[in-house]
Amino acid sequence: MTRLVIDARLAGHSGIGTYLRQMLPRVIPRVAAWRPIVLVGRGHGADLTAQVGRDADIETWDTPPLSLSDLWSVPPAAGPRDLLWTPHFNVPLRSPCALAVTLHDILPLTSPALAGYGRSLPVRAWLRAIRDRAQAVFCVSDFTRREALRLAGLDPARMYVTPLGVDPAWFAAGAAASPDPAMVPTLIFVGLLKPHKNVLRLLRAFAQARDRIPHRLVLVARHRDVRNIDRDALALARTLSDRVELVQDLPFSELVARVASAQFAVQPSLHEGFGLPALEAMAAGVPVLAGRAGAMPEVCGDAAIYCDPESEDDIARTLLLLAGDAALRTRLSRAGRDRAHSFSWDACAAATASPLITALLALHDRAA
Repeated sequence: MTRLVIDARLAGHSGIGTYLRQMLPRVIPRVAAWRPIVLVGRGHGADLTAQVGRDADIETWDTPPLSLSDLWSVPPAAGPRDLLWTPHFNVPLRSPCALAVTLHDILPLTSPALAGYGRSLPVRAWLRAIRDRAQAVFCVSDFTRREALRLAGLDPARMYVTPLGVDPAWFAAGAAASPDPAMVPTLIFVGLLKPHKNVLRLLRAFAQARDRIPHRLVLVARHRDVRNIDRDALALARTLSDRVELVQDLPFSELVARVASAQFAVQPSLHEGFGLPALEAMAAGVPVLAGRAGAMPEVCGDAAIYCDPESEDDIARTLLLLAGDAALRTRLSRAGRDRAHSFSWDACAAATASPLITALLALHDRAA
């Protein structure tokens, strides 16, 4: 019997973890006839059992994802008749099974210096396997699709653009938010403390502007146990601690509340395959200042204000502009909420499930 096997070992991570936690409960019921198997890291089965219900089996895959051993590991449940769906480019090189893959970005090829030198070699090997064995490749943005075509030579006929969605909690938080005018206004950044997130330039720009605005800068930026951490940004954030708050992790409900209470959000990334934190802030009615790079203009459209992410002076200029223009913030707040309504996890799941079923049917017929 042909089965769908899903690599969910990254469910505890930030961006890809959000993708898995939102997609699994929506996709699995659509493919329940293929009795999916969800692969999890040791000790994480209970975390996903409630999400996938009775429509899937849970099995453990001990190999740490994105590790050196991951290059040669074989998933324990995927055979030559099965379809393995991975939520990132780390596909098993030795497994004979057909693949379905979600590409969030291919940063190690587009910007090796930002991703960390040495990462491009395994990514090239993974992308060759995807080119040879993938029945479907889901790209979270048209930008990611174009980059994958340009740099990996993937088959465009097997590629699907499946934009991410927004949890309803973000819209609810925006509707309920009532900022206290007596409080010091905040601007907020959400993301990993990695070089491509451009936090170092953001901090330097904030240092330029800080004497002309009353704001505090909140960085919700995971940095412990993160590869390729931006150590210069971490050091500068600590130096500016009188006006900069560095937060490692927040529970989801607290994250939503902190973002919704900010005067505006700042996401000045040098590269984004999608830009989910910007979209979530827009859903909460929080104006967004974004870097004009990667998929950010595709996701935010005309509902954000943009800066040149490579220019500290331009980031500082747009910080001052947005901080000082209440009418602009009101316009962006309304436009952002309207635009965010066009992104749906249900739509993403439906657009993903259909090619999965097509691939599963083809594998079944081939094996019959």
